[in-house]
Amino acid sequence: MLDLKKILFALLLTFSTTLVYSQEKTEETEDPKKESIHKKLKDAYAAFDAAEYTEAIERFKDAMSKADGRKQKADITYKIAYSYKKIRDAKNASNNFKRAYKMGYGAEALYQQAEMERFQGEYEDAIEIYQEFKKEVPTDKRVDIAIQSCKDAIEWKDNPTRYEVTNLEDVNSRENDVALAYSAKINRYDELMFGSMREGSTGSDEDGWTGQSFSDIYEIKAEAKKKGRKNKGGDDEEMSWSTPQPLDEVINTEDHEGSLTFDSRRKTMYFTRCVVIKRAHMGCQILMTKKQGQSWQAPETVVLTNDSSESVGHPSLSPDDEILYFSGNILNAKGKDIFMTTYNRREKKWNTPTNLGPMVNSDGDEYYPYAHADGYLYFSSDGHAGMGGFDLFRVKLDESGMPVSEAENLKYPINTYSDDLSIIFEGETAERGFLTSDRDGGKGGLDLYSVYLVPKQFTLEGVVTSIKNGEPVMSATVKLTGADGTSATVLTDEDGKYFFSIENFVEGETYKVSFEKEKFLNNSGDVTTVGVPLSAFELLEDENYYLHKLRLNKKMDPIEIPIVLPNVLFDLGKWDLRPEARASLDTVVEILNENPNIVIALRSHTDYRDTHERNKILSQKRADTCVKYIISKGIAADRLDPEGMGEDEPFVIPENYDGFGKEYFKEGQEMTESYVKSLSGAKAEAGNQLNRRTDFKVLRDDYVPNAPVVVEGETPAVDKPKGPVKGEFFEVAKPMSWGRIAKEAGISVRDLKTLNGGLRGVRPFPGMILKSTVDGDYSEFDASHYMVERKDDYDKIAEKLGMEKDVLEELNPDVSDKDLQPGMYIKIK
Repeated sequence: MLDLKKILFALLLTFSTTLVYSQEKTEETEDPKKESIHKKLKDAYAAFDAAEYTEAIERFKDAMSKADGRKQKADITYKIAYSYKKIRDAKNASNNFKRAYKMGYGAEALYQQAEMERFQGEYEDAIEIYQEFKKEVPTDKRVDIAIQSCKDAIEWKDNPTRYEVTNLEDVNSRENDVALAYSAKINRYDELMFGSMREGSTGSDEDGWTGQSFSDIYEIKAEAKKKGRKNKGGDDEEMSWSTPQPLDEVINTEDHEGSLTFDSRRKTMYFTRCVVIKRAHMGCQILMTKKQGQSWQAPETVVLTNDSSESVGHPSLSPDDEILYFSGNILNAKGKDIFMTTYNRREKKWNTPTNLGPMVNSDGDEYYPYAHADGYLYFSSDGHAGMGGFDLFRVKLDESGMPVSEAENLKYPINTYSDDLSIIFEGETAERGFLTSDRDGGKGGLDLYSVYLVPKQFTLEGVVTSIKNGEPVMSATVKLTGADGTSATVLTDEDGKYFFSIENFVEGETYKVSFEKEKFLNNSGDVTTVGVPLSAFELLEDENYYLHKLRLNKKMDPIEIPIVLPNVLFDLGKWDLRPEARASLDTVVEILNENPNIVIALRSHTDYRDTHERNKILSQKRADTCVKYIISKGIAADRLDPEGMGEDEPFVIPENYDGFGKEYFKEGQEMTESYVKSLSGAKAEAGNQLNRRTDFKVLRDDYVPNAPVVVEGETPAVDKPKGPVKGEFFEVAKPMSWGRIAKEAGISVRDLKTLNGGLRGVRPFPGMILKSTVDGDYSEFDASHYMVERKDDYDKIAEKLGMEKDVLEELNPDVSDKDLQPGMYIKIK
């Protein structure tokens, strides 16, 4: 007796009077109807032509001795192999295709042998056989797709998706159970219908293809739950289903019934019925019935073609009930293709079907269309690149219901090297559902499986330490804020550690993490759950989810120690800001915005060289320049105190110092004039550079912005700004588009370009300075600056402005001719 796991559900794969065999390449054989052929062989050929493959195998084996010559024996062996293929016995099919090839059948037997190895998951062996076939038939386009399918399958098996596939043991029988559909009321998913060939079905005859009973439609309902490991709902219970019950005889007949769909109200059912008579498959039709109380009305045929002999099946309604998808060999389709049609209410008939085209339909067969609310059409195919047998795919649909992208394989474990035939999902996401498969480990034949997308979960942990000495900061407030406004707050423990659990995160979101502690500067950072690869997760099997642990450690600055600003450097004897200095001062702006209660002294230091008086003056000018820049970024002037320190406060190497010159100096060393003079070479230069620094020191942390005095019962007067608004600037810190710049600057792209001379032919670049205040006063700036245009150099600019080239170059000592870029402002005064 044949292994039921190898038997394919006939209703689901053969609703055509034209045999699939006729679509495949075969060698020419002797006409089996000739009188010279033995009667046993004629009977075997007749069973084969009628798609009664189970019977054909036995008859061919019995008649092999009656074959006339090697060529006919090769043909019989090929047909035995093909019959095994059709009942999904890949091992016996492979052995017989191999035998047929050796007997001289031809290269097609070699290709089919490779196919059967692939259908058993023997991908490396299959590749070798495909390559042998390619040497014999190098122009056959099937083989490259097949080889790539094997390579993809190996990769997918090694890197499975997040789906969990579980056998519905309470529901499945040892026969074929196939193609579920949700049948409960709208928005409920606790009642299902499916097709089954189990014992007790209405059809008492045995199907010649499969050797099983004719199929009926059965119904199951969710009954209770049983204890188990944590599952779909995150609890520790699993769904239990009632004993399958067949529908009444209005639906189930002596023929095959199955592959069904419902309208959105679950009141109208479309299903497939296939009439099979001994030695003649009469084809399949789609029927429609409506629910009347607890019963179903007598079904009516859905007329989709003008030729009643054409076979169609596997109906699926779109979520809005407007489109009917189905599979069929109609309208000159190469094989079983998927079509769509709409109902013409005026004429009360279905419109001429439309083939979904090459994005869905291949040179092979496509079955089981399923239109889901997520905007995708799901279907099975043995023609697209896959793992073996039939694989499940999806394709994006446009508003008209037609595909707009290439078919996407759903990969392992939804797909295996066995036949994976139909899939459905509940709700509007592809997270929970059911599929049909005859994969290893099943109960028998084709089985029903639940499908669950195991979720990705995230946690966040970190340690907060003091930048002064590296010690943990205890009882710091850590606040997690999502872009959607959700937030959570925790405190650091005695070791400076904090933790946020999975309840605080969703996938595809970016979060801000804020750190606050009295007598420390506030700090913040970002973490994201966007685009984290599955390889970064750990599967927690007991909890049934994937976990990725986000981590963000943070250092906090005590307000009592000065904070040195890196890269705030000046040319010798000058106080103009260099581009890298602006970037460093931008961090001060961020700190002041995150700490709206502090007032700081912005301090500029020099080394001992030059006179004390000149160093004082120079450092004051540098501090003033820094403060002006920070004010231009929107910080209130009364929060900033520029202090020119000159050489009065030499730098002292702090605890755990990890900055410039750390290899030269010990903790606590003060860079006094006498000490630095005692050094030589690079060490002496490092000491001087540490002294030539800019830092800031918190003066107080009780700042309150100036506000009008409010008298009880009166509305406070708000002074309107007098005169024109001061124009502010935006500095491009990294590669950005004009749209991104405008968004961050709080201005429209049109206004941004108008303010800055149109910017025609100009591309943004890091360090670019742009006017960003509509109706702002830029008169002083415009009087002293010029915007570089395309093909400008100093000669051309000097000629335009009536200036000497040397004067321009002296005003812009850090900008050479080759540094000039369109959109750059240079000084002209």
